[in-house]
Amino acid sequence: MLRAEHPSTPSEELAERRGWTGPTLADGVLTAELAEFCQSGLSIVLASSDAARRPVVGRGLACRIDADGRIRVTYREAPNLALQQALAAGAPVAATFTKPYSHRSIQLKAPRAEIVRPAPPDGPATFVQASAFRDELISVGYTETLASGYTRFEPHELAALEFLPESAFVQTPGPSAGSALTP
Repeated sequence: MLRAEHPSTPSEELAERRGWTGPTLADGVLTAELAEFCQSGLSIVLASSDAARRPVVGRGLACRIDADGRIRVTYREAPNLALQQALAAGAPVAATFTKPYSHRSIQLKAPRAEIVRPAPPDGPATFVQASAFRDELISVGYTETLASGYTRFEPHELAALEFLPESAFVQTPGPSAGSALTP
């Protein structure tokens, strides 16, 4: 499996966030660079909990972030029904964005998410980001068949959720993983 020459580390991520002087979104939770990262075609793991407080996990396909920092994640509806039900019942949400090549991983959390209808820009964004993630998987050694199957979707399967993140964490493996990304 291909390895990054210089993999991401939590300490670098934390130092970059502390030194950020540019614009931010979502009341300072996101830097412009983090927003760009989340929309670049990554692994997106969504998590919540059901009424019995058991974990519920799902997989997103793409992310769009508006000018206020509101996160919109598209996903295949059928495999994510338990997650959708938990969120519709008002459970909190966590979304983890990971780039396999560098292992860079960021988690965004919010106390609630809203299930919304897919919007016209969601289809093209999902196609572009799922294709980029497919290519990323192939670049680190996954077969084309596996990568294509993992990122496959049909437009009629798409659903979407939205949330305004209240916190961000570095989840890249290493010392300081799990630390809050704050200025």
